[in-house]
Amino acid sequence: MVYEDYARTLDISYTSLQILTMIMFTEECTQKTICEKTFLPKQTVNAVITGFYKKGIIELRELPSDRRNKTIHLTKEGTAYAEQIVPKIRKAEYAAFEKLTSEQRESLLEAIRIYRIGFRNAMLGETDNK
Repeated sequence: MVYEDYARTLDISYTSLQILTMIMFTEECTQKTICEKTFLPKQTVNAVITGFYKKGIIELRELPSDRRNKTIHLTKEGTAYAEQIVPKIRKAEYAAFEKLTSEQRESLLEAIRIYRIGFRNAMLGETDNK
């Protein structure tokens, strides 16, 4: 997988890369949010978050509504780190997408939408079509 290969060049795990990207683009990001969106186990997410925290990449802030839960934010250093890594992924994704015709893009997006709904329903036992 290309994402794993890229993560290896950075000397981080694919899971760390995935979580770093989520933190960068998700407002009010919590460990629960990451688990729900990635289907990763809580223990895995917690281990990555703990590692990021110890390296000074993230900071944790208590939610006023629930002091047991914390939102995850990139520190100044974490933002600089992520900005060296994540934009390259987006740039490559856009470049690959540009290789497709308009019709191919529409078909791909529709197929991904159908797949995502089916996968979510199968994993979570849901029957709606979000």
